[in-house]
Parts: sequence; C-alpha cells; structure tokens
Amino acid sequence: MLARLIILLLLAFFTEFYIFFRYLRKKCQWRTQVLYFVFTLLCVVMIGLMLKQYYTSESVAAVYQSSMLICAILTMFACKFAFSIVDVWSLLIKKKIIKVFAAGFAAFCLFVSAYGVFFGRFNMTPKYITVENETLPKSFEGYKVLQISDWHFVSLYGDEKKVSEWVDMMNAENPDIICFTGDIITVLSDEMLPFMDALKRLNAKDGKYAIFGNHDFGHYHNWAFRETNLKHIAKMDSLIKETGFEVLHNEHRTICKSGDSIAVVGMDEWDLSKIGKKISVDTRILLAHDPDFWNLDIDDSSDYFLTLSGHTHAMQIGLEFGDWETSFAALRFPYWHGLYKRNGKQLIANRGIGCTVIPIRFGMSPEYIVVTLKK
Repeated sequence: MLARLIILLLLAFFTEFYIFFRYLRKKCQWRTQVLYFVFTLLCVVMIGLMLKQYYTSESVAAVYQSSMLICAILTMFACKFAFSIVDVWSLLIKKKIIKVFAAGFAAFCLFVSAYGVFFGRFNMTPKYITVENETLPKSFEGYKVLQISDWHFVSLYGDEKKVSEWVDMMNAENPDIICFTGDIITVLSDEMLPFMDALKRLNAKDGKYAIFGNHDFGHYHNWAFRETNLKHIAKMDSLIKETGFEVLHNEHRTICKSGDSIAVVGMDEWDLSKIGKKISVDTRILLAHDPDFWNLDIDDSSDYFLTLSGHTHAMQIGLEFGDWETSFAALRFPYWHGLYKRNGKQLIANRGIGCTVIPIRFGMSPEYIVVTLKK
C-alpha cells in the first residue's frame, strides 16, 4: 500500500511541475503561482490526514467520509495527469488538436471516476463457472457452490437496501453451499452491524462457510495494544457466526450426500500440512483468501481439486468484453481473476464486492460466482 501511494504522489508531483512550467511560469503572476503550489501541497497533506483517519478512526462514518474525500482529490490529480501525458506531445507536434485531445482525455478520466463511484461499484455481476474433476463423488454431480468475497462493508456505508437486493439475487441461485473467502470488513468490526440482517438471510441447503481475510484480522488498523487487536478478532468471529456462517480457522467441515463426502477446508495460515492430517475425505475444496497461496502448496499430489480465493479486487479498474478482460492487476498478481488450471487442480479468484480506500469500480464490477461441480 505504501509503495503504491509513493508512486501516486510522484506522478502527482510530476504532473504539477509539468503544468506549472508549461502554463503558469510565464503566463501568471507570482501570487497565482504560489497559490497553485500551496493548493497542491494542501491536497497532498489532506490525503495524508484522511489516510490516517481511515486507518485509525473508530467511527465507520468517518472512515467512509475519508475514503470519499481521498477519491475526490485523487480524481483531480488523475485528470491533470491524463491531460499532461497527452499535452506533452504538443511540445513536439505543434498542433492545436493535441490540446483538444488532452482536454478530452482529462474529461474522460473524470467520467470514469464519476461512473465508478456512483454506478460501477453497484453493478453486481453474477458469474457462472463449471469445474470438472474426475475424483468428484457421483452424488455431487451438479453441486452448486456460491462464492462471495471481499465485502469491505465500509465502502457500502448507507447502502443497506442495495446489499439486501444483492442477497436476494444470491438466494435466487439456490446454492447448495455458500463460501465466503474473506475481508468482510476493511478496518472496523462495526462495519458489519447495518448489514447483519441481510447476511442472515443468505441461505444454502448445506450451510454457509467463511474464512478471515487480512482486513478481518485487523492488519490495517493502528491498535494501541495487542490485546485490543485480539478482542477485535474475537468480535469479528462472533459477528460472522451470528449471521449463520461457520468460521473455519485452519479447520474443515465434511459435507455428506447419499453416502458420498467432500470436505470444505478454511485456511488462515499458509500451511496445509497441519490441516490435512485431520481430514479423512480425499476430495476437498480449499478456501484461501490470497490466491498467491496456490504457488506454494497446491501441487499434482494435492487432494484440493478446487481453491476459492479473493483478495485482488482485480484492482477495481479494468476492461471487460465478453470473456476477454484486462487490468493492471495482471502486472502484480499471477492469479488475479477468473478460473486457472494447473496439474488437474483449479483455482477461482473472485474480484469481490466492495472496495478498499478508493470507493470506485470501472469495468471490474462487483461479482458473486456460482460454481457448478461436474465429474
């Protein structure tokens, strides 16, 4: 997170210096030039203060308001940057049309941001994937697993009605089980409170299972004491269980159907060896929040024919046309979205529902995934 913020700040300062030397240095009075830089510095300081509030405040409303202000300021910098990377060509190509394109590109970035904040992050998209495996017990042919991930409820502050509508959509899929793969909150456990009734209404024939993500453990809050963090984890565990989910901390549950069985395994730590010794069922579904885990312990001798993950959000911005999609997430995550296959095993990376820090989605809309198991 810190590295990304440093990169964003460097790009912002590059943009501001370009605009200053290109348009302000010779054409504006010194008072205007000073005010311009003071305003820029105030924006940077404001981002810093809002980030501090985002990760330290005990108020869900304050955390949400901080994210909206950060989004507004970053949108301004993004539009300036978009203008600059096109306008710089006017130094080589002395055509007025370049400036027109630059202004148009900046306007497009403003549109993307506005759409992403007010519409894109609410455009729930169901995704349907069929997973085939020869070891699947016959009784589980056509078994439906509903995967949801990364609610990050603070980004949906005040949108209880919308979340309730999404729950109705998910229930209409008539799943056999529901698997939640982590990050139900971003910073505070109280983020869950307005959405408890909606979560309780989620229904599946054979139960609801959940794991913690990195945010659920409180990794991004400035805890004064270790004991306070442990109380947060205990409260998270209690709230999730109150909604009807079974929370799997390096545990498993066996699902039986007509004499056949599969195991749903939930992982907190990146070590399957301890969990695997306790499982008698050979056909297993693994819930692992971070898909990068697939690089470590999932090999050709593994019993985990399917791994369900989230975490990446597909970076919340990208392009999608039918089955084709692209995002900057591909530069950072080897498994960033969709279905991956290796050595007869399969991984599904869910791009999640909510947002972190910046409440925006463009192209990479929120989703739930219905996985149908086939032999």
